[in-house]
Amino acid sequence: MRNFTCVCGQGLFFENSQCTACGRRLGFDPQRGELLALEPVQAEPSGVLWHSVETGLTYRPCRNDLDFHVCNWLVGDSDQYCLSCRLNRIVPDLESSVRAPLRRERWARLEQAKRRLLFTLLAMGLPVVSKSESQSDGLAFAFLEDQRSNPAVMEQHVLTGHWQGLITVNLAEADHVEREKMRQGLGESYRTLLGHLRHESGHYYFEQRVVQQGELEGFRALFGDERQDYDCALRSYYAQPMPAQKRPEMISAYAQSHPLEDWAECWAHYLHMMDTLETASDYGLVPGGILDLRCGPDIEWCFWQWSRVSVAMNALNRSMGLDDAYPFVHSELTLRKLRYVHQRIYPNSMPRQMAASV
Repeated sequence: MRNFTCVCGQGLFFENSQCTACGRRLGFDPQRGELLALEPVQAEPSGVLWHSVETGLTYRPCRNDLDFHVCNWLVGDSDQYCLSCRLNRIVPDLESSVRAPLRRERWARLEQAKRRLLFTLLAMGLPVVSKSESQSDGLAFAFLEDQRSNPAVMEQHVLTGHWQGLITVNLAEADHVEREKMRQGLGESYRTLLGHLRHESGHYYFEQRVVQQGELEGFRALFGDERQDYDCALRSYYAQPMPAQKRPEMISAYAQSHPLEDWAECWAHYLHMMDTLETASDYGLVPGGILDLRCGPDIEWCFWQWSRVSVAMNALNRSMGLDDAYPFVHSELTLRKLRYVHQRIYPNSMPRQMAASV
């Protein structure tokens, strides 16, 4: 992800809601992909009307900003909620009981990860449509607790997953300690909120970018037959001892459980790579200017740069006494699959397109 700049010249980050230099209010316009400096126009019953210094347009804050201060995305029409928050079907109980502040904190982390996911999807030109706009093809999110963390709820066991456009995430995943316990218990080398959302978004876009585009034959030749029994495949995977599950040519151990999981893992790793390369290019760590995700960059160039950037990231982490930031190795088979993902996102991609350096 690239960074932003305030009208006063101060550098900004995607999550910022106020400039630390000039004090202006900040808000993200998802249609323009810009973090804007704002000035108040007038008070209104539902909140404050804001004027963008850069665009001259008028915006309102998202309702989740007004009520809970967890969203910096802007609303420019009659909706109460921004593009990101309109995708929410279920959120935790944020007001009742003494646990409400803890739920709000965890929910805020989930929302932050979701906005980062959506920023990349929108930058790549992928459709982001809510269930209210299209019940059959829309996207929605459910952030749920289960009885292991909250005995008062009905759900006994909530699994993170995807079904017909609905991405469900267990709220416990937003607890750093609980997520680390799960990571170690499952023998995983990497487990993050953003990683979960990227993986599950891969399941969502499989229907749009593979099935609807008539690409199943090519998919099966590379990933395998997705029609094999999914539940049986997952049971078989989890029944094996963890060390025996890893095949070195696969992107991860979980990728070998079922072709659809292999696709979702490769999709997530593709987003990891492209988002991080965009950040690295914005900081001048890769040559050629700022990576423009709108233009379908040259995948072979991205592979080469990623081999440099990921090694450097891991070395920097080790210098700080931390685990590797990207503990994965791309085999030739994985590279072929990542090329396939790239083609599904950018079916008409041309040779490398780089934005001019600023």
